[in-house]
Amino acid sequence: MCLRIAITPGEPAGIGPDLVLKLAQQSWPAQLVAVVDKTILEQRAKELQLDIELLPFSPEQPVQPAKEKQIYYLQVDKGVDVIPGQLDEKNGQYVLDTLRIASEKNMDGTFAAVVTGPVHKGIINRAGISFSGHTEYFAHQSNTPDVVMMLATKGLRVALATTHIPLAYVSKAITKERLTKVANILYHDLQTKFGVANHES
Repeated sequence: MCLRIAITPGEPAGIGPDLVLKLAQQSWPAQLVAVVDKTILEQRAKELQLDIELLPFSPEQPVQPAKEKQIYYLQVDKGVDVIPGQLDEKNGQYVLDTLRIASEKNMDGTFAAVVTGPVHKGIINRAGISFSGHTEYFAHQSNTPDVVMMLATKGLRVALATTHIPLAYVSKAITKERLTKVANILYHDLQTKFGVANHES
């Protein structure tokens, strides 16, 4: 089964748009949809001298694997023009809009998953928006009281007991109750979402 996956490039002046364009240089067994201002990808592709075909996304389209040098986009208007390497808080709301739209369409079933590019929390905060990280943002959007961040690669999965708090607060935040919640979420989701059996490590 081919899945439809949303990609939010994150901070538009950062490396996120470059990564999206690099991903789109090869074929994938899933349909990739960048939730982005099209002009940002067009500009960055020109600067990086990368060939790319940007296709407007519609949820009514059939889900099909991504072809080489091709990616769908779901238009979200940027706040101001983007200069790579120059952060501008006027695009802070734009970054949040891409996350909100991607998460809403993930929850309504349009997307099977959301892949996020790096954001600059300080720039978002300077735009007057309270934001501590993707994990907390998606938890709030989905009305999920307890979440666990897990970093995963082949042969290794690392779950965090705390996220995005000052180091001085970590020891107080790691309680028996918190560790139990994290372990229960991991046990459930490794089985139901990752297909890991009891006896596997």
